[in-house]
Amino acid sequence: MIKAVLFDMDGLMFDTESAYSVVQEKMSAKRGKVFTTDIKTTLMGKRAHEVMEQLNQFWSNNENNSDLLKEQDIELIYLYKSVVEKLSGLDSLIDFLNKNRIRKCIGTSSRRFLVDILLKKHDLEQEFECIVSGDEVKRGKPDPEIYATCVRQLALPPQSCLVLEDSLNGVTSGNSAGCHTCAIPSVYTKHEDFSSATLLANSLSDQRLLNFLK
Repeated sequence: MIKAVLFDMDGLMFDTESAYSVVQEKMSAKRGKVFTTDIKTTLMGKRAHEVMEQLNQFWSNNENNSDLLKEQDIELIYLYKSVVEKLSGLDSLIDFLNKNRIRKCIGTSSRRFLVDILLKKHDLEQEFECIVSGDEVKRGKPDPEIYATCVRQLALPPQSCLVLEDSLNGVTSGNSAGCHTCAIPSVYTKHEDFSSATLLANSLSDQRLLNFLK
């Protein structure tokens, strides 16, 4: 029986991946580089400083990572507050989990201040029992630390938890933490091999997901 659902955030709860693409494409073009979907896929699930280190290598400018993060965050925060919306099925899934007394946690590589912006914007601040963000762990996905920390905070056996993820890095993280995993691919990750996931769904409202939770 599943007693808790552990939500990834980016590309799973909210359409943040589009915002990241806009900003990182702009930053790449400024440095004479073309930001591609293949590059984006390798970044998904990683923590902010890991992403910026990789982009810095791609841009080959040897810039200061902290300065690059600040440059990114100025535009990213604006987009989060103005245009980033919930993805289809999030509200109905939360209602389903509440009615069935299934606990909820967020395990994300994003930094906590970005999580808080979106939860406040969409009036979801009280919906999640715990939040584990990328700035609270030493290792990002695909390492299991984020989801292992969620499980520990919930004080549940990992096999009673279901991780919802849109990226292979995230599915690998959830599997390695001993949890069940549900892959819900996005437009950026639909080409990835999710055969290692416990189940595959098309959206947060997919009946296959709901049946697994019953």
